[in-house]
Amino acid sequence: MDAVAGGLEKIELFSGLPAEALREIESTARWLTFDAEQQVFDKSTDSLDVYFVVSGSVRILGHAQGEREVALANVLAGNYFGELAAIDRKERSARVVAIEPSLLAALAGPAFVDIMMRYPVISLRVMERFARIIRALDNRVTDLSTLSEVQRVYVELVRLTQPDPRRLGGWHIPDMPNHKEIASWAGTSREAVAQAIGELGRAGILERRSMNMVVHDWAKLQMMARQS
Repeated sequence: MDAVAGGLEKIELFSGLPAEALREIESTARWLTFDAEQQVFDKSTDSLDVYFVVSGSVRILGHAQGEREVALANVLAGNYFGELAAIDRKERSARVVAIEPSLLAALAGPAFVDIMMRYPVISLRVMERFARIIRALDNRVTDLSTLSEVQRVYVELVRLTQPDPRRLGGWHIPDMPNHKEIASWAGTSREAVAQAIGELGRAGILERRSMNMVVHDWAKLQMMARQS
């Protein structure tokens, strides 16, 4: 696919770079489209490319408890991924799939490292990103290693819950994800998710209404997620 003029202007990492520098980077990038659920790359592949999400979004997947896949992060438009392999020149440590139809720009690993050397502000932003990732993964590892499967489902439901604008003081989960997606984030099975949500429904804590999940007892759900 030909270069998309101005496509990298949407990437936060390159914010503030001179226009001519962005045009140069765009001219060397490969532009790729992916359908929903299509794999971008697999774990242990030796590609060193760095990918920039111009539109759409992708999910980074790792493994826990043997071969069970666990969602580590979603990368939304304006962000990037794959820089670890470019920097240390090792195999990929995770699998990446598109969540929805997505347009990505792929930059060769050596070219990305060269950009970091030429523009110190880019290097600093990459290091800041590493710091955020490490902190987030520390929390994920703690949850996966110390919480039961049911608790991890509760924690994910708490994360998804938002104030309900239709009910004063109410809470809900808009566009409730399917059991497979929740299981991926919670590091468990779809059956465990179905069982946990079913029990919450029978207890009157949750109630499904079309695509939304109404949370009738927000305090109780939070307490159950914290219980050891």
